[in-house]
Amino acid sequence: MQVGKAEPCVRPDACVGVLVDGDGSACEQEDARGDGGFGLVEVITAIALMALGVVAVMSGLYASVTATVVDRDHALAFSWLNAGADAVHNIARVPCTADGSGRTDAISAYDAAARTTTPPPGWSVNGATISVTNVEYLGRASVDSEFEWGTTWCFEGTGFDASPLYTQRVSLEVRSPDGTIIETMQMVKSE
Repeated sequence: MQVGKAEPCVRPDACVGVLVDGDGSACEQEDARGDGGFGLVEVITAIALMALGVVAVMSGLYASVTATVVDRDHALAFSWLNAGADAVHNIARVPCTADGSGRTDAISAYDAAARTTTPPPGWSVNGATISVTNVEYLGRASVDSEFEWGTTWCFEGTGFDASPLYTQRVSLEVRSPDGTIIETMQMVKSE
């Protein structure tokens, strides 16, 4: 044993402090309360705090993934909607008729053109749709009236002067497979 250096000694009546051993050498006494480690309450509290942190991080991760999926679906729907509008633009304009059947014919023809486009990946077999929902015409009630869109303004055919444009407003709609994403677009079609 080295002189002046305390060594641990084991005694049943151990307490903190330095005592002189039976041979006169100094020794450290152990703490009667244990080794100074963490108790059960501290360990449970630490685990609970870590669990709260993990739950918060996982909730943020879930919200981020969900938002990314929704944004992706909106982008896919908008892309498909633009492709449908291009298809409608590329076919000949269907004229209106005084008896109103021209509007129905226009919706059918434009809808058929829009449906020729390819749906986004994963959407084709799951019930996603693209459709033409409406066709309106630009017109006015009298020479002094403002121009406005309506389904009954048809100035083509017998009894009307030739118009250089015969402007139509075509409404298209795309629905995601589960119906939660609905994108719409209106385009103007003329001669």
